[in-house]
Amino acid sequence: MKGAIRFGAAICGAGWLLLMLTGCMGRVGSLPADQAFALSASALSGSDSYGFAGELALYNPGGKMETRAAFEGEVSRHGNLKLNWTEPGMDAGRSREFGPGYKPLSLLEALNGRNASISYADPPTPGEPVRIRIRLNEEAAKRRIADVLREEMAEVRADKRLYAAEQARSALEAAERKLEAALDTLKVDTVVIWTADPKSWFPGRMSELTELTYSWEGKSYREKRTSETNFLAKA
Repeated sequence: MKGAIRFGAAICGAGWLLLMLTGCMGRVGSLPADQAFALSASALSGSDSYGFAGELALYNPGGKMETRAAFEGEVSRHGNLKLNWTEPGMDAGRSREFGPGYKPLSLLEALNGRNASISYADPPTPGEPVRIRIRLNEEAAKRRIADVLREEMAEVRADKRLYAAEQARSALEAAERKLEAALDTLKVDTVVIWTADPKSWFPGRMSELTELTYSWEGKSYREKRTSETNFLAKA
């Protein structure tokens, strides 16, 4: 997880120092959106510790919310992560099952100028929080979803108990083939709204909307995922 927490260094590099020397730190309107995001990313990655809390919701092809869960956690010493999940109306066992497939801070890895287009969501207003719109390019957005699904399938495959019966092995192999066929048709659109304090540049919120379309056994499906992560600076 350390790579995700230190993502700001790769985004900013010498840009942070350059902006400080040229006096652009406080003039939000004069900054291109990608540089404003770089400053905020660096403010987060440069923090010794910070907390975060938010919510994730998954919507089925019919547009109905299928699963909702809240999470909270803390990052300390530039990489040590604590994360807890809670789901309304579900016992602790189900709650623990929900978390591994989605890591809230993993989105940070994809948010950089190489993988996304960055613009202001609203014209910057002096003294007001800065809202930046980040849209992942199609390849990066698809890779992010596909990697998680393949990781989950690999975890299932690693369970040796499933190989006790020939029928179970055949079912798993068939499921893997269906997954790869679906991933070949997968299209993903991910848009993030990043909100930051224009004085400290520490981020306040990261809101995600991910929409995906795919074919499964000849039928087309459309699903949606939303998440909101609030960052909490430590005193």
